[in-house]
Amino acid sequence: MVNTKKIFFFLAYSLFAQYLPDGFGFIGKLSQSIRRVICRPLLSDSDNHFTICSDVKLSLKGTLVMKDHSNIGPKANISGRGCVTIGRHVMMGYECYIITQNHKYLKEGYAGYEQKDVSIKDHAWIGHRVTILPGVQIGKHAIVAAGAVVTKSVPDYAIVGGNPAKLIKYRK
Repeated sequence: MVNTKKIFFFLAYSLFAQYLPDGFGFIGKLSQSIRRVICRPLLSDSDNHFTICSDVKLSLKGTLVMKDHSNIGPKANISGRGCVTIGRHVMMGYECYIITQNHKYLKEGYAGYEQKDVSIKDHAWIGHRVTILPGVQIGKHAIVAAGAVVTKSVPDYAIVGGNPAKLIKYRK
């Protein structure tokens, strides 16, 4: 069940803070500070320094954990009822989708939803327009190339790309 405080901050984010501009000047820093203050009650756990860029869509019913010096890129979409954990120093490009919920089918037909958590470990890089599906874990220092659709977990230090994402090579 979602409490009223979380609903209030979700509405403040959805109606106002989400649309504040990004940038490096005074206005950008002020926008980031406002967005951080409004988003902190929406997060299950967070450290002091994280960045949520403009026009990011967050799920009210899901759980989001962000660690120090991580960011969610502009126009990202985090949806579903599961938990998304973003480790330290994670960089994310534009329009990334992180999905934690999917339809569940039986042989007889529709059986509701299933939710699986998504975890992005420390120092991972997520390229532009990456889609991360339910139950995926992105390993430490991994790189996901732009446009990839990640259907399976990515090992530490791996570079993956494509649809579905496949191992390209390992970082040294």
